[in-house]
Amino acid sequence: MTTELTVRAPAKINLYLAVTGKEDNGYHTVETVMQAISLYDCVNITRADDGDAPIILTCDVPAVPCGEDNLAWRAAEVFFAESGMRFPVRIHIKKHIPIAGGLAGGSTDAAAVLCALNRLAGEPLSRETLLSAGAKLGMDVPFCVLSCLGVTAALGLHYGEIMFPCKPLVGMTVVVASSGESVSTPWAYKRMDAVPLAAPGYAPLLGALDAGDTDGVLSTMYNAFEEVILPLCPSAAQCREILLSSRADAVMMSGSGPTVIALYHEENAAHIAAQELQKAGFSAAVCETI
Repeated sequence: MTTELTVRAPAKINLYLAVTGKEDNGYHTVETVMQAISLYDCVNITRADDGDAPIILTCDVPAVPCGEDNLAWRAAEVFFAESGMRFPVRIHIKKHIPIAGGLAGGSTDAAAVLCALNRLAGEPLSRETLLSAGAKLGMDVPFCVLSCLGVTAALGLHYGEIMFPCKPLVGMTVVVASSGESVSTPWAYKRMDAVPLAAPGYAPLLGALDAGDTDGVLSTMYNAFEEVILPLCPSAAQCREILLSSRADAVMMSGSGPTVIALYHEENAAHIAAQELQKAGFSAAVCETI
């Protein structure tokens, strides 16, 4: 029986993200189209069949908490609760995705843990159960479960847990610009409560994806958080200006921010833009939509 797995956990970008309301329980409802990119954390999971069944979590980035407040830790607990199984597990996360940057770095690590533990345990949980388990951990986790299973684009509704796989945007080069600033998701949503915005709707973007109309996708991308978060994150706003001055085909903040992404038809232009960002003191990674 396999006792160890290493999973590549992809980051995601939001091609479309609108906040549609807030329910009595305090949770916000959203409409979002998510797309996986080739920027990965590596999550190694090792199981044993004896002992007191502890969860041991480590990470190569000291700033990442490694206790019960880490989503990956909580994902292991959710898996054990859903499956009725329990065994010792050691989790090590090697980070490449910026922390608290709107790219679902914590969510994709949690999804990787759910999927890996399911494989190590003989797949007791169906895909649908994995998705519902992910929804207990956060809005982005169900999509990240799908992306860990090879589904790289989807429409998310309600809290993001109602997923409809869609045709992905493939072949675009992406620059991921990190300013070093971080934004907590709850804080970002509180800011949205104060500044309600009218969203254009996701139907045109989905139609463009379905038709394979890349330019149509780029022209209908939308993120409601941009107008609220970027004015409060001056370094991220500077990243955005640098990318806008490059030959990018689209520039937008990802998720609740403050990471800024730019999409390019020309890979060389993306590498030049990344170099300009690095000269200005920012972190920049070049990857692809998958």
